[in-house]
Amino acid sequence: MVESESPDGPRPPATEPAPTSTANGRYLVTGGLGFLGGHLVRHLLALGGEVTVFDNDVTAARTARLRAAVPAAAGNRLRVVAGDIRRPEDIQQALADSPFRSVFHLAAYSVIERAAQDPAGAIATNALGTVNLLDALRRAPATLPDSVVIASTDKVYGEMEGARYTEQSALRGIGVYDAAKLAGDVMGQAFHQCFDVPTVVLRLCNVFGPDDPNRRYRLIPRALSFVFDPGGPVAPELYFESIGHWRDYIFVDDVVAALLLAAARPACRGEVFNIAGCVNLNTPEVLRRVVEVAAGHEEGHDPRRAEKIMENGFRVVVRGQTSGVTTISRQHLDGTKFGEITSFRPRVDFDQGLVRTVRAARAWHLDPTAQPVLAGTAR
Repeated sequence: MVESESPDGPRPPATEPAPTSTANGRYLVTGGLGFLGGHLVRHLLALGGEVTVFDNDVTAARTARLRAAVPAAAGNRLRVVAGDIRRPEDIQQALADSPFRSVFHLAAYSVIERAAQDPAGAIATNALGTVNLLDALRRAPATLPDSVVIASTDKVYGEMEGARYTEQSALRGIGVYDAAKLAGDVMGQAFHQCFDVPTVVLRLCNVFGPDDPNRRYRLIPRALSFVFDPGGPVAPELYFESIGHWRDYIFVDDVVAALLLAAARPACRGEVFNIAGCVNLNTPEVLRRVVEVAAGHEEGHDPRRAEKIMENGFRVVVRGQTSGVTTISRQHLDGTKFGEITSFRPRVDFDQGLVRTVRAARAWHLDPTAQPVLAGTAR
């Protein structure tokens, strides 16, 4: 995923790690110990940046895993701050490292089912948390970053009308998670219009890749936790109500590239962009490909297990509807606007990304001594 270097920000991740001299500067990543945040932090460090991570779930294990995935020499350029985005005083601790070249706001209450069970917590994090961060930044104009990139979601659009969502599509996200993210999304735009905070809002689709810990709720890591169950392969579950769902998917390194481009390009500031996926698939097809790729990878390790993975396939199960959870049948983003400004397009196709994801998942579940996948080192 090689892009030309921007003069006012780090270039996106390349096939090989970029020399540390190609980028410098200080960056803040909220939610930096999460799935997407961890990948972004690793890339920024590999590019020579100094990174402050702000996260509410700072444990020794999570911090150690992040540090293990970057070269030892980069460790002194990483600072981890424990704090809650809902608490302005905690945000001030993270901002003590300012001025930042860019701020990447990824912290979120990101599980739809949990959001439905705790609407107040979801709104406080996804909406008011975004306001807390932006308000803290605008109150210190001398240290205002060049850009504040806010990770939003395609779910702000709600049920799709027509062939694709464009940035002009109506915002119909009515689920608790969807509405809370929509509020943060809109407030990001408001702070640019009202206070000249240089925000960029990216509406992301379903992100997948190595080291995604959400094995309880997210489709691909959940499926791989069944396939690579240490007790023997188990058929992944397809929820009956999801059979007709269509979703965009994008590999995590491509999302990192989009985040860096959005931060670096002045033309992006004050704008909202859809980040289109590499593919639009229905849920049964996703699980079919997961099973096939996992079985193919397992052939080189345990042919009998590989055979069992294919034999199991996946199974359809009926589950009770989770109270308060709304579902969207079809989602598909039009990424033309972002592509025209930045020349961005996803570089990793779904099957290539799935191979890398499967490799990392097998190591995680079946090889406890495995090291985390290093950012930008495998294609």
